[in-house]
Amino acid sequence: MAQKPATFSLHTLLVLLLILLGIGLRIGNPWELTFINDELSTWQKISFDSVGQVIQNIKVDDSHPVGMYVFLYYWTMLFGKAQWAIKLPFVLMSIASMGLVYQISKHWFNRSVALFVLAYFATLQFPIWWAAIARQYQSGLFCTLLMVYFWTQLLVRQQDKKGYWIGFVLAGSAAMYNHYFSLIFAGIVGLVGFLWVTRQLFWRYILAGLSMVLLFLPHWAITQYQLTNADGHTWYQAPDSSFFVQHFSYIFHYEIICIGLILLISIGSLLYWNTAVLKSHWRQRLTAFLFFWSPLLFGYFYSIYQAPILRESHLLFSFPYLLIFLLSFFPARLTNTVKLALVCSIVAVNVYSLVVNRQHFQTMNSHPYYPFVANTQAFVEQHDTSQVTIVLGENPLYLDYYKQTLGTTFEHIPSFRPAIEVATFRRLLEQSDKPYLIIGSLGDLITSMALDYYPYMIQHEQGINFEYYILSKKALAEASDINYSNKAAFDFDAPPSSTHWEWKKEQVQFDSTTNNAYYHIPKGEEWSFKYNYSLDSLWDKSYFLELLLDIKTDSLAANGLLVMELIDAQGNSFAWFGESVVGQTIHSPQQWQTVYASMRLAYHVAAPVLPQGSTARVFYWNKNKQAVQLDNIQVQVRSGNKLLYKDTNPF
Repeated sequence: MAQKPATFSLHTLLVLLLILLGIGLRIGNPWELTFINDELSTWQKISFDSVGQVIQNIKVDDSHPVGMYVFLYYWTMLFGKAQWAIKLPFVLMSIASMGLVYQISKHWFNRSVALFVLAYFATLQFPIWWAAIARQYQSGLFCTLLMVYFWTQLLVRQQDKKGYWIGFVLAGSAAMYNHYFSLIFAGIVGLVGFLWVTRQLFWRYILAGLSMVLLFLPHWAITQYQLTNADGHTWYQAPDSSFFVQHFSYIFHYEIICIGLILLISIGSLLYWNTAVLKSHWRQRLTAFLFFWSPLLFGYFYSIYQAPILRESHLLFSFPYLLIFLLSFFPARLTNTVKLALVCSIVAVNVYSLVVNRQHFQTMNSHPYYPFVANTQAFVEQHDTSQVTIVLGENPLYLDYYKQTLGTTFEHIPSFRPAIEVATFRRLLEQSDKPYLIIGSLGDLITSMALDYYPYMIQHEQGINFEYYILSKKALAEASDINYSNKAAFDFDAPPSSTHWEWKKEQVQFDSTTNNAYYHIPKGEEWSFKYNYSLDSLWDKSYFLELLLDIKTDSLAANGLLVMELIDAQGNSFAWFGESVVGQTIHSPQQWQTVYASMRLAYHVAAPVLPQGSTARVFYWNKNKQAVQLDNIQVQVRSGNKLLYKDTNPF
């Protein structure tokens, strides 16, 4: 009797469609892919004449193993250093990682579990974000998955084959050379293997682990140097206990519907099939649990007690095993209807939240270097460069990559390590007769000052970690007023009757020479006016709260602060910001000059939104109790950057 031809099953079709969807989400529009800061750092670190120079530079100036850089050094020798060439291997490793996640899940449990794990892995932002970024995270994920795949063949499936042993050792060694967190993960895989290893494989397993250590020995001197000379990652913040909830929320897009769906699927499958699933695969489940939690707990406690090293990106290597654990309660046999319904639900919820709520395609290419160069070049091509002042606060070497790529030669004033001083920038503004100013990635105080001197905006662009402005001194057809959502001014010639202002009428004085009224703080008095501004109209914390005033002092010792304090409905202060006057003034103390303070609420408010009933109180704190004169007080609220740090933070 003739056999029926094999049919193309719905399961296989769903796997292929999920992989194609995952590829599409990872690449997006390939013509819009741009380098982030760290990728340009990668480009710079491999731009040496020999691999020895690359290794020496990484040893001294970096805190990562050299493996990924050495790989890219030889890769770019073959394919060049174009943007696509540097990103390509990471995209390919990301695609391969989807297949590895599926295979590991299938061999640990069954095809149903593997299908649902793949559905999540293909559509969640965490693995998608790093897919096309030339850093150690995607390469580390690939190496650790490959290591676990061979580990699974040897210990879970008991396939004692020479090729699997060689693959296990090489993939584990590659993970150790890639990133110190992937090295830690490789060590955890090795230790957890003792839950699985049989007596027959015990000594070969020990030998495989020793082989990885021996292969890493050439790097030990570099690791020792980096540990001895580490800067402690002082720019990282040590996590608190909220990090665990934050990390779980980040993985599932900070969305109630995403979190609810994974919990519903996980708990629902456990309750429905509890008898069948709980009696089997306990070691696989324990393994997934240990693979996910061990690096997280290590990074957390090391950051608390030694040095703050923990970042979301460092946990990418252990992330797939959370999915495997949560989705491990499905039996092997499910109807096509159940599979299709669950896959469609996962894809619909995750893709919608990824594209709409997480705004992934707006943020994935939202990095400063390309737009800084491209936008500036487009503007100077239409305007005389002698009429434009350009100050950019990003690494000039990285900007040069895109200057060379785009064939532009414009000159700019750098504000990068060290940043341009406030007084220097102010002199530049006062002495310049150029009608246009281009600034990018400058401090909030300097930006506020620039917007005062150049109050008309021609172009404004912002991203997850930058802001860029093209400004004009004069109103033009192409320029518009700066967007202030609220602005309050205090005129001492005609004081407002608003109860928002607190001030002493007897301290208003009049200068008959200039025919001007001002507010006088006598020597020995510490406090000035106060202005209370309701924040109820600011539903999020992306705004800037700004204070500008003119000041004249009797002495340079008048080191006052422009203060902005946030107070909740119960009258309790929950944020405080003060900007010193010293460093802003460039004229003699007896001359009137404007001073500025700019408070980016996102830096000072921990909660996603401002508490209801919040008030901002602004005032001048006369710290040294010197005689001070104040005038032209302005309190203003300016729209801010809603994309700031949204790669890992909630919207």
